[in-house]
Amino acid sequence: MKVFSFLMVFVVGGCASIPLTTMMKFSTFQKSDFISLEPEDIKARLIIDQPVEIDIEKVNLGVEVESQQVNRVYKFPLSLLETRAIPAKEGWLASDEAKTEYTFELNEESVINFHDVQQLLKNDTEGKFGFSVDTGFENVPPDLEKINLSILLKLDSTEDFVPIFEDATLDIKRDD
Repeated sequence: MKVFSFLMVFVVGGCASIPLTTMMKFSTFQKSDFISLEPEDIKARLIIDQPVEIDIEKVNLGVEVESQQVNRVYKFPLSLLETRAIPAKEGWLASDEAKTEYTFELNEESVINFHDVQQLLKNDTEGKFGFSVDTGFENVPPDLEKINLSILLKLDSTEDFVPIFEDATLDIKRDD
């Protein structure tokens, strides 16, 4: 059974549900920062409780652009770069479930399309940008009602992944 869920919307400039360090990092993000991104460096990391799996075919990076010329959300399909199993951890106060970590990058067509969007915006005087990641799930046990999910984004090869949200609890909504 496949379940689809819109996982994350991150609008540069603020949202109370994102980590403070992420808000601070992106609060000064401007059109020139967006245009200078190297699409080949952009990565997304999703970490989800096992046994649920990410539906790899449905993972997209969305970029919401609001400018003088454009007001739309662009979808860029992502390709799986790496999968890693994270074993469960037992601790004194709490325990962590076993998780699976997926790392994605823009596919070849998405890199070209991302460059096209950057070129389109070069002549705009200003703009607002938001990032989103959406996907579907696979292997969801029928009795499972909640899962924990983390999403991290990396926009530059010289920087670490930035948490968009960590261990967020999502309610499972099933497609009928």
